[in-house]
Amino acid sequence: MIESQNPNEEQQNEMNEPPKENQEENKKINEYSNYEQNQFNEFLKKLMLVESQVEDAKSALAKNPDFNCEDAFRLFETNDKGYLDINDIKSGLNLIGLNPTEKELNLLMKRFDLQKNGFINFADFFDMVVPFEKNQRQIVENRPPKSFCPVRSPNIFKEKTIADLKNLFELLIKSEDDINNDRKTLGTLRLKLKDIFGLLDKDGKGYFDIDEMMVYFANNGLLDNNRDADLLFIRLDKNRNGKIDYLEVEDELQTLY
Repeated sequence: MIESQNPNEEQQNEMNEPPKENQEENKKINEYSNYEQNQFNEFLKKLMLVESQVEDAKSALAKNPDFNCEDAFRLFETNDKGYLDINDIKSGLNLIGLNPTEKELNLLMKRFDLQKNGFINFADFFDMVVPFEKNQRQIVENRPPKSFCPVRSPNIFKEKTIADLKNLFELLIKSEDDINNDRKTLGTLRLKLKDIFGLLDKDGKGYFDIDEMMVYFANNGLLDNNRDADLLFIRLDKNRNGKIDYLEVEDELQTLY
């Protein structure tokens, strides 16, 4: 025989249960939090796709035997300053047949001005145009410049090389504009970045490393291949210290315009 529950126990259980309206509210909050996380995950997938496409474009450029980074840098640099400002970027892009808007230039600076001082140094530019794949990177790094060629002339490279360089920058300009639009979408969600960051920084130490990111990606169905995940990590790791902290994620999500 099943014993009936004590009336006092029934009353206590009813008292412990949250009101139905609170249950519904909590359900809505959880559903919205899941929606936020899904949108954030979609943003990460978009970043990985972009970085993969950019890496492929860099690889195509690096395969041109005449391409080297020092001469490419000189296409943009003025007055032998040793760095590029936004006007240098504009002037260099004009030389290879591109006419970016002020917005597009600022988005490029946001992406590659890692020191946030308004300049792109040679190391930043190297990362901008040279693939991260180790062997190709080493090959480009070892190629000497053509010092006999005129400074700031696209004729320093063959026609195909200039075409590949132009293609790379067209891709960078378009993709950074698309990403900025995606940031705006995330911004309308009132994204709770600290909560999202905590999903990656499980132990609350203030950063996550590549292994923690890989675990999160695997658990959320984001990991198609290690190369794309590695490229995303490099993008987010602004100071190149092997860790991604809260401010670096916040900077990536910061919208321009």
